[in-house]
Amino acid sequence: MLFFPNFTKISLLTWIKNKIMATKKEEISINDEYQQRLLKLKRLEELAADPYPAKTDKNTIIEQFLADFAILVKSEKKVVLAGRIRSLRLQGGSAFLHFEDESGKVQAFIRKDNIGAEGYQVFKENYDLGDFIEVTGTAFVTKTEEPTILASKIKILSKALLPLPDKHSGLKDADLRFRKRYLDLLANPEVKKAFNLRSAVIKNIRNYFDKEGFIEVDTPILQTVAGGATAAPFTTHHNALDIDLYLRVAPELYLKRLIVGGYEKVYEIARCFRNEGIDHQHNPEFTQIEFYWAYKDYKFLMDFTEKFFKTLVKEVTGSLKVKNGDDILDFSGPYPRLDFKEALDKALKIDIDKASDKDLADIAKKAKIAVDKSWGRGKLLDELYKKFVRAKLIQPTFIINHPLELSPLSKKLADRPNYVERFQLVIKTAEVCNAFSELNDPLDQEERFKEQKRLCAAGDEEAQGADADFVEALKHGMPPTAGLGMGIDRLVMLLGDVENIKEVILFPTMKPKDK
Repeated sequence: MLFFPNFTKISLLTWIKNKIMATKKEEISINDEYQQRLLKLKRLEELAADPYPAKTDKNTIIEQFLADFAILVKSEKKVVLAGRIRSLRLQGGSAFLHFEDESGKVQAFIRKDNIGAEGYQVFKENYDLGDFIEVTGTAFVTKTEEPTILASKIKILSKALLPLPDKHSGLKDADLRFRKRYLDLLANPEVKKAFNLRSAVIKNIRNYFDKEGFIEVDTPILQTVAGGATAAPFTTHHNALDIDLYLRVAPELYLKRLIVGGYEKVYEIARCFRNEGIDHQHNPEFTQIEFYWAYKDYKFLMDFTEKFFKTLVKEVTGSLKVKNGDDILDFSGPYPRLDFKEALDKALKIDIDKASDKDLADIAKKAKIAVDKSWGRGKLLDELYKKFVRAKLIQPTFIINHPLELSPLSKKLADRPNYVERFQLVIKTAEVCNAFSELNDPLDQEERFKEQKRLCAAGDEEAQGADADFVEALKHGMPPTAGLGMGIDRLVMLLGDVENIKEVILFPTMKPKDK
């Protein structure tokens, strides 16, 4: 139920009425604009001016035109530019417009005397903001000393039938921005920074691992078993085979099959899918890098990961100190290493090994954690850790040696069999990396899968599926191996000082308007 404390009943009704009327006016306005542009489209077609030609004679980009401007002015060399009209000002027999391509924006001066009376009339009556155009002309400087192309010819490349967002008010509504990213990019060019950063991060990751001698691979997205991570999967059905398939929650089990097959250093930049809630840190579809390195363990990977982060952060940001909100994240190292049990013992002031499941559940409930009856001991410990330990970690920190129940694919610690050789890298309270010394004992793996099946039967939707073929692969022998998975979306959020994951995913998952 909506509550409007500042409204009387009458004023609320008036406000709603006005809101509806304003919305209708906006819809009518857009519809009128659409009809007007359709008429212009028809006129262009009647004039045999193809409003959607297949090619352009463009021979340079705006950035290069501006860089070479002084030379072009002297040479009077004709150039052909192309881009989208972003402003237009008519002045009798002439017009000024600004148009842009991805590289930049420039002014064009259109004169009836230069392009001909007929051509100018066609331009004046049928061109709009948002249209893509091709401009042929020479460089010249206006009285206001603005670099300009003096058009000798102008041609339509694509007729825009709907208007762009107002250049002054822009596009502020977050829901609309995420739904219509194409308009967001046009109205708010600053949002490109996050996506350019994302591209740089992925490029540098790929370069780093290639230089380290890894091979990049592709593994199945459609899988017969939802394994490799503790997460609820998306289910689909293959008609021809008449079987259910799952969108992968992680590429782990297939990458480790490649280690069995003789590869020693493999990685994948993988799209993964988890049927979980949507919030500022979670999207059902996300990107991660996952890699496996034979004959290495988790301690080696911690050193490698720290070195990797120092290189990556410096390459993409220019510094090892990155602003994020009110914090300055320092990636220079060394990164602290906190034992899971020791950290949680200290936070809860108990020995978690001696605490019963009921004890842990009671502590969780007192901390206002919504405990589900299907939770096993591992889930309880994980939620308590997130609440009392991870939530307080800002600077890059390794959390090491997790409980066995949380890590069905990791090797046990030799001296602490209830814990495993695992680490997470936590930055600004978020898990960025997850890594193991990989379990390569097929019989142990078989038993752990049985426990996951038990948890699934008890109602745990995030329990991993038992992959019999993977166990069979392990029975053929897998060398000691270490592996790591890292969420790229969250990393970009950290480095780009962004709080909402939707700001770093071009087309985030959104509920349809009609649902």
